[in-house]
Amino acid sequence: MKTRSTPTPDAATATATATANVPDDAAKPKAAATDRTFAILELVASASGPLAVKTIGTTLGLPKPTAHRLVNSLIEKGLLARDLETRDVIIGVEAARLAVGILRASLSRAPVRSVLRAVSAELGETCNVGVLDGGDVVYLDRVEVEHWPLRLQFGVGSRVPMHCTAMGKLFLATLPDGMRSRLLASGPFSAQTAYTLTDPDALAAELERIAARGYSLDDEEYVVGVFCVAVPILSSTGRTVAAIAVQAPKVRLSHDRVEQVLPILRRGAEALSAQFG
Repeated sequence: MKTRSTPTPDAATATATATANVPDDAAKPKAAATDRTFAILELVASASGPLAVKTIGTTLGLPKPTAHRLVNSLIEKGLLARDLETRDVIIGVEAARLAVGILRASLSRAPVRSVLRAVSAELGETCNVGVLDGGDVVYLDRVEVEHWPLRLQFGVGSRVPMHCTAMGKLFLATLPDGMRSRLLASGPFSAQTAYTLTDPDALAAELERIAARGYSLDDEEYVVGVFCVAVPILSSTGRTVAAIAVQAPKVRLSHDRVEQVLPILRRGAEALSAQFG
């Protein structure tokens, strides 16, 4: 009668090790798909304008059916979207929200907040950092001076309009021409005060001036009695990715002080640029 042999401890260990080292082939396609998905998002996010699916596939070396499948999946999730005019691919609302959340979290780190505090202390006024999110400006961080006399609810995460704020107009001025034209065509714009630019042509002329001089002003256009100056925070490629602004009562900040505050704001923007990539 034959007896069943039992593996020795060494043999059992060797067998288990060999089994553990067998690649999980089922996981490989998932990992590859995830890599391609992130590559598409990164490519579209870094582009200066909408991208055709064919361009995405060619750039990343993806077969045409694969490129269309992955792009459509990302569109369904809201991470990508179709440009209304060209039907090419742009970043979607959900990806933009995710990016804002990441930036907001990164700005909570001490080195970043210390820069904003330093700028606010040197100017003696309230300072904000914001980004463009859809059709609004979102405040990522804010340092408010103690002698701020106005009770304005502009905390972190607050949204303000583009057409009548210093940061908003700055973002509008630096958008690609086609996108800016489409946004202006959606006017007339709501009047927040008697000084708000509501006519698209008047706003377009103001945006041209902002683009030429490299900074933006809000002279009581959003809140009566409040004056703001904003400058861009640039990425390593020179793209406007955020903005830093000083906000103060007009009795303390007006056109007369603009040339005085600009160098301080620009130093702060340069110090913050590394945090935005």
